[in-house]
Amino acid sequence: MGWRYTEAETHVRRGADGHLYMAAQDVTAMLRDMARAFDLQAQSGELAWTAEGRATPVRLDGDTMRTVASIICAQADEMDVQLIAIAGQHPSG
Repeated sequence: MGWRYTEAETHVRRGADGHLYMAAQDVTAMLRDMARAFDLQAQSGELAWTAEGRATPVRLDGDTMRTVASIICAQADEMDVQLIAIAGQHPSG
């Protein structure tokens, strides 16, 4: 399963405090991309995952995968709503 957003495409900066920062729209886009990947995985029927250090794959339930995708997408939507509200409180200069 491939990710559409890479570090090369997403600008990550280190702040003066040493923390990493990226644009809010990149965070929500990455969340939505992860949700799409979960949903595609559920649709493909290839619902097995091998954890690092394990030889035996773990079977994953398609309904659970779709639910996780839905939750991640809802979190991205809520984050967008909150960020728009915050941006409205701070007019650009």
